[in-house]
Parts: sequence; structure tokens; C-alpha cells
Amino acid sequence: MFGRRKFLSFPLVIGAVIIGVASGKAIFGPPLEEYWTKKQQEEAAAKETDASSK
Repeated sequence: MFGRRKFLSFPLVIGAVIIGVASGKAIFGPPLEEYWTKKQQEEAAAKETDASSK
């Protein structure tokens, strides 16, 4: 019924990968940046707490 006789062309696959990476960065980029910034601040605060307690 929906049988494919040929593989996908290389340029089509490359184009899909580029579009996927670009849209992924656009969608998930800002929240990930915010997450890692908070995570680094928490780690820095934890190191300061450990250094001051010693």
C-alpha cells in the first residue's frame, strides 16, 4: 500500500536534520540556558557555604 522502493535522498535527510536542530535550539534553547545559569549559581552558593563552614 505505502511501500517505498527507494531510500531517502541524502540532501533531504541533511535538510531535515538542519531544520530539526535549528527548531530544537529555538524551542529549548532559552529554558535550558536559564536552567544552567540557575544550576551554576546554586553550585557556587554551595561551594561558598562549604568554604565558610570549614
